[in-house]
Amino acid sequence: MKSRLGLPLAFVFASAIGACASGESDTGTGGSGGDQGTGAAGTSGTAGTSGTAGTTGTAGTTGTAGTTGTAGTLGNAGRGGTTGTAGTTGTAGTSGTTGTAGTTGMAGRGGTTGTAGTTGTAGTTGMAGRGGTTGTAGTTGTAGTTGMAGRGGTTGTAGTTGMAGRGGTTGTAGTTGTAGTTGSGGQTSNAICNFASGLNIAWVSFANDVPNPNVATFNTIFKNTHDAGGRVIRWWFHTNGTKTPGYDSSGMAQPLAQSHIDGLKAILNAANSNGVSVNISLWSFDMLQSNAGNTYVQNQALLENDTNRQAYIDRYLTPLVNAIKGTPGLYSWEIFNEPEGMGPKGWATHRTTQAAIQKSVNWFAAAIHSADPAARVTSGSQTFDYCSTVSGKSNWYSDSALRAAGGKQNGTLDFYEVHYYDANESQASGTALSPFGHPATYWGLDKKLVIGEFFAVTTDGVGTNDLYTNLYNSGYNGAWAWQYNDGGNTPSGTPIKWPSMQTAIQNVYNAHMADVGACR
Repeated sequence: MKSRLGLPLAFVFASAIGACASGESDTGTGGSGGDQGTGAAGTSGTAGTSGTAGTTGTAGTTGTAGTTGTAGTLGNAGRGGTTGTAGTTGTAGTSGTTGTAGTTGMAGRGGTTGTAGTTGTAGTTGMAGRGGTTGTAGTTGTAGTTGMAGRGGTTGTAGTTGMAGRGGTTGTAGTTGTAGTTGSGGQTSNAICNFASGLNIAWVSFANDVPNPNVATFNTIFKNTHDAGGRVIRWWFHTNGTKTPGYDSSGMAQPLAQSHIDGLKAILNAANSNGVSVNISLWSFDMLQSNAGNTYVQNQALLENDTNRQAYIDRYLTPLVNAIKGTPGLYSWEIFNEPEGMGPKGWATHRTTQAAIQKSVNWFAAAIHSADPAARVTSGSQTFDYCSTVSGKSNWYSDSALRAAGGKQNGTLDFYEVHYYDANESQASGTALSPFGHPATYWGLDKKLVIGEFFAVTTDGVGTNDLYTNLYNSGYNGAWAWQYNDGGNTPSGTPIKWPSMQTAIQNVYNAHMADVGACR
């Protein structure tokens, strides 16, 4: 709904690793012939004995084969003498013993695989003893197996083949080690909380918190919200454009000033130090409201003219996102607070088209995602009339609608944000647009859904202190009541501000501490 300053209330959701002895043989000498006709037979020459086979070398080099023993020469036969017996063949040396292959080292947890032992040099064949056959080579050494990769580590490098035994042939290659399982990655930073509980500030000084924020006041707001169990604060940045970003004489956004970065970081640092995060709502329908003064002209050109819109992106938005991405205390970016207020059916002093709003959402969301792929982006819709697939309603902010309007594939939202006040009902009474009258699934949306504004008063039969718990139980993904320092922007003119929402925040935290407390 509209604020006393002409503002609606908006949103934050803004979360492989040996010598062988050789025998000798002797040749026998024949006897001499007798004087008689038949001489006494000469004795046979003694046959040379076979050379003793060389023993096989120890694994490593095989013993040198013995040369075959030289047979004894036949003795000169005496009369009737017999031939000398040849020497027998020497026995071959036995094969060398194969060495054992080295095993591969095991990798440490998360470490790379240990390197296997290098392949051993096969031993040369043992030389046979004199007259012996060649010794058989040693058997192959078994290669070391590959080390197992540590959990979460990179896959271990396969070990090289183990050393073959001395005298053996090349060892069989070791089998490849089983790769370690991949470590589980942490939750990505753009994951949306199950329930982002908190509230709206939405400003300490309307449209003027940057570049010089009142850090003491922000600290108080952040601490009180955290102590009650809240974790996300919705805060407005440019609002109506009268202070930031600033325009030059040609109507283009001025380059980002360091003081703006410093001011924003001061707010985020204060949030983080108090245990909460901030959803930064960039613009409000107030950019075309009378409170923008003559700045509405440049604001409207930014919305409707591609050159002006791109100048804001290039000179201000992209540098800003780059400057603070990863800063603790940042939850999400919100493109607009209730842009429908400056649309065809709106209430702002000046109006623009639905197409201009959607194209701007698409381009700005794309710029944020391009600069910081981990960023969460949303936009705060006034009612479910503009963010629902219920019959008779439209979803201006679906992926297909935004891409069709602006042509940027990454210019989409990460979660939806919708506001609710009785005064915004399309009927005089009832719960046609109420999140307190319907579960989150009723709206037919394809992303998580946060209720970014509502009054902390009994609503549609739900008591004040049960509002947050009711939204949690109905499947919504966050609740941000309006607002901590409300100045009376209600139908009755009575401020509904802190601590009106304190007990409701405490109740949902106590009931669902795991979901609510973990949201940052």
